[in-house]
Amino acid sequence: MVQHIINVKNRFLEFYQHHEVLVSIIVFALGFLFDVLTLGRIDDLLNLIQQAIYLIILGALLVCEIKLKIGTLNLSPKGQKFWQYHDLVVHFLFGSLLSAYTIFYYTSASALTSFFFIILLAGLMLANEIPKIQKLGLPVRVILYSICMLSYFAFFYPILMGHVGALPFWLGFLSSALVLFLIWKFNFKPNEQLKKHVLLPAMGIHLFFLAGYYFSLIPPVPVAVKKIGVYYSVEKTDGHYIGKHLRPFWKVWDKGSQEFLARSGDKVTVLLAIFSPARFNDQVFLKWYRDDETKGWTLEDTIPLSILGGRDEGFRGFGTKQYYNLGHWRVIVETSDGREVGRINLEIKADTTSDDRTFKSDVF
Repeated sequence: MVQHIINVKNRFLEFYQHHEVLVSIIVFALGFLFDVLTLGRIDDLLNLIQQAIYLIILGALLVCEIKLKIGTLNLSPKGQKFWQYHDLVVHFLFGSLLSAYTIFYYTSASALTSFFFIILLAGLMLANEIPKIQKLGLPVRVILYSICMLSYFAFFYPILMGHVGALPFWLGFLSSALVLFLIWKFNFKPNEQLKKHVLLPAMGIHLFFLAGYYFSLIPPVPVAVKKIGVYYSVEKTDGHYIGKHLRPFWKVWDKGSQEFLARSGDKVTVLLAIFSPARFNDQVFLKWYRDDETKGWTLEDTIPLSILGGRDEGFRGFGTKQYYNLGHWRVIVETSDGREVGRINLEIKADTTSDDRTFKSDVF
């Protein structure tokens, strides 16, 4: 039995040595799939603890890798046996962390600039599996690790403090920078040659995140719009919000009455369900823009909406506009720090008929 296990291990090691790239991609994909299947709410305590453990293990492995390269660490025979497989562990952990963060960023993204950020993140995630990129070695792994560290704290502090904004962002930014600085100071500071491989990539990613926050490139996690629509009225019944609309059955892509046929006295109401973590207490703003023929998109109104977190389907709320002009409109949902978390377009047209209207319902 023991000899059989040894033979299986030796065959696997031989296969891995001849097909290292293929095995790494498979393990990375397994890490991605594992996280997709097991990923819970962004504020789930076990998820946060799991991610922290993954970051600690990754950090320890990267420190060991760097020390082995510069000759300040020697492994025992048992350590060398384990080290043959450390790349598989690294790929699995990166696959799990980056997939989780990509999903969380995606659910909070609305503006096109936010999607550019997600595409960049996904591109880096996949680039790590390309042999030519892998040959760059440490800088790529340091960049990926810095992204994971920044993303973890970008979620952690808003969840802890119950709101988004500059203070939670800066606490996350400084916490990530401090952790990486301490790793550098106590392990590699005397080695000047490592600056371009370790210190500079980490600093570059932190500066990119800093610019990304102030240019609204980074989605406003952990807030996410789950559902949004345009309605003639909203009623609250048995704990549900009921949006009344006139959408034809075949317009399955519309959300409520995005083609709003207005009669005298009609009010335009935007109803939304917005997710935020438990104990979250913040505000979002519904900003109403009209497409003016001479000025372009012009801000016409801003409606504040307080949100409370904890509900899986999202906190329900709505904003109503009583006075409006005909034409193309856009309602953008912004967080309290000015980042877009959702939007909906609508066209208000005059309804010249006097037929009875039969409203249908959407349930939030």
